[in-house]
Amino acid sequence: MDFLRRHLFFIICGVVSATGIAVGVMGIQRMPKVQEEMKNVAQLYDALGAIQNKPVGRDRIEAEQKRIDSITYDKKKMLDKAESLYGYKPPDPSAFPGEKELREGVLRELQKLTLLGSAFPNGNAIARSEFRRKYLEAMDALLVSLRSGLPATPREIAEFADKIENERVRAKEEGLDPASTEDGLERTPAGVLTRTGVKQDAVARANIAKAQQIFCYALSIADAKPPLQSPALDYQKAMANVASLDAPTFEDVWWAQIGYWVQKDVVSAIAAVNEAAAEAVRKRGEEAWVGNLPVKEVISIRVSDEYVSRDSTYEAPGAPPGGYDPALPPGTPETVFTHSGQADWYEVRQFTVKLIMDQREIPALVARLCTNSFHTLLRVAYEAVPPNKDLTGKIYGPQPTVNVVMDFETIMLGDLFRPLMPTAVCEYYGITCPERAAVDEESP
Repeated sequence: MDFLRRHLFFIICGVVSATGIAVGVMGIQRMPKVQEEMKNVAQLYDALGAIQNKPVGRDRIEAEQKRIDSITYDKKKMLDKAESLYGYKPPDPSAFPGEKELREGVLRELQKLTLLGSAFPNGNAIARSEFRRKYLEAMDALLVSLRSGLPATPREIAEFADKIENERVRAKEEGLDPASTEDGLERTPAGVLTRTGVKQDAVARANIAKAQQIFCYALSIADAKPPLQSPALDYQKAMANVASLDAPTFEDVWWAQIGYWVQKDVVSAIAAVNEAAAEAVRKRGEEAWVGNLPVKEVISIRVSDEYVSRDSTYEAPGAPPGGYDPALPPGTPETVFTHSGQADWYEVRQFTVKLIMDQREIPALVARLCTNSFHTLLRVAYEAVPPNKDLTGKIYGPQPTVNVVMDFETIMLGDLFRPLMPTAVCEYYGITCPERAAVDEESP
């Protein structure tokens, strides 16, 4: 025991060393197998890497990706081009909950404030009431851009009657006959007033004087006296009373904005045609006025109440020409040759224009409105306007004037307009629009 106690340390060291030698011998014997297994693992990793970096069908996948990228690029180009053709300028982007979700192109256009500030797409009641005020101002501005007006009023006719009487008195004092001419005729053989006849006719003189101050006739909402008279432009009903304490709804704001955009296109086309003709008149050394310009009167511009739906039940037959009642759009795809109605990628609205104009200039007006735009002419119908021999009321001039009705449709691409669409309208039509933050109706 004493021997073991004295030599225990050395004995333990010896045992450990022997064990280590044995283990080492065993490890040396297994080394080739371990190396082989590690080699197999390395080959497996290499194979996995090859699968990750060079997938099966890589060429086909890359080709498909290029096709997708090309289609995406072409779509963006198409939308950018479409955006430029519409020319519609939506309101201030700060009014849009979820504005980051809007297309980059739309955001660029949003910087160009049109009407209507914070009413879009889900503005609160205060914003929508402010929209109404700006909307009416913008609609009035459309009539101003037409340089439109009305025939002489009874008061203006009375003023000319007094003027004619004063001229007679002065002529008698000077011993002259104010009605004298070489032939002394007040009317032509066709029954039209001559200069002599006009000079002695207070109604004719007053109306000619008014006609020489304007480019066309158009009745504003303030001057219209329903039910016998209707305004030339199509006003959203909820917007008509600016003094109302009830804010217009989201839907009212949306339909008013779209209706304004469409009517602005029509008015711009009419103004352009008249201005081009006015420039030609001025070059001849004459004064431009309604009597020598193409578009004499805007009787009505009317836009379909809602989107033209493929399952719409509303239908109005094509409005006949003639008279001064407003002409309504057809209303359904089935009533027009294009058969266009709301689809997955776009919405459709129809609009009808009723004018008094020079029949020869109808193609020029259609070209102005439809070239490089998403408006399509659907139908044209017209009838001759009888000559105004007495030169009373509205004076249209000597051109071959017609009362014309033109039906159109316009396509509104979803990618451009749905980001602006109020949530309530999206839901009503089952349209997927960007998610937007809730609006506090009481907040300013």
